[in-house]
Amino acid sequence: MQPSCVFSGNGSRRAALFWSCGLLVLVSAATLTSQSEAASQTTGAIGQIVPEGGIVGVMGAPGSLAAEILVHTSQQVKAGTLLMRTRAGTPDTDPAQVRKQLAVVQELAEQQLAAQTADVTLAQSRYDQAKKQLATYQALGTSITSKKELDALTVAAGDAATALVAEQARLKAIKTQNQSNLGVARRQLEAAVQGTELRAPVDGTILKINRHVGERLGNDPAVQLGNLSAMYVICQIYEGDLLRLKPGMTATVTARPLPQPLHGHIEEIGRLVDTQSRLGEVRIRLDRADPASRLVGMQVDVAIAR
Repeated sequence: MQPSCVFSGNGSRRAALFWSCGLLVLVSAATLTSQSEAASQTTGAIGQIVPEGGIVGVMGAPGSLAAEILVHTSQQVKAGTLLMRTRAGTPDTDPAQVRKQLAVVQELAEQQLAAQTADVTLAQSRYDQAKKQLATYQALGTSITSKKELDALTVAAGDAATALVAEQARLKAIKTQNQSNLGVARRQLEAAVQGTELRAPVDGTILKINRHVGERLGNDPAVQLGNLSAMYVICQIYEGDLLRLKPGMTATVTARPLPQPLHGHIEEIGRLVDTQSRLGEVRIRLDRADPASRLVGMQVDVAIAR
């Protein structure tokens, strides 16, 4: 808005007022131009505060029940920390039932192995006996042995050898099958045990526990955590402004709950633009983690200086 000037008084006073008003007009115009240029060199967007690596959700088997919660909100944990134990909701995911099934498979494998080992021992004994009879008959000499009897003993020894090879092959096949069956049963038990133990996949801070003891788990995370050592703002930028941005550009983040603006810089500019919204993602790393680490998920206003 241009200032208005009224000139009155003598000539010298009117001249002074004229120059003062002109100077005021020039200053106002320069200020408006400066503000307009600053606005044209700033890209605005709406963003969300997130931890480094995003929010990590830990899920359990849907239908299982929360049996024991071993962590609390704001607790820092290491990867592998046990967060929650659950009770299986179905027999095939119940560790106790799967252990019983594994015991049955082991017992059956031992019985099959013992039976086939006995068959191999018997076949070996028959082969040894047939071979011994043949050797004893051959040792008598051709003067008192008949070709017919010799041929019969030779055939018997050959049949016994073939039977031994077959029984040994069956023993090998049974061992292979038993190993496979036991491997499947052991993996089922491992999966059942792991399914009842929810552990932290990464280092981080517990952000939220979505189940109480006795509540049933669903298809949503039972526990959420994140790495709060570094905080980011993820914002969506209109495609027309994406090419004007570069990594390293400074950004100012504001929101009503924030006591003062937060500052950061562009760390990454996404290369994928949504065809419907025509927006691309930009990741801004904040210079300080606090107080953003206490406001995970909050919506903020972002101004990027180009």
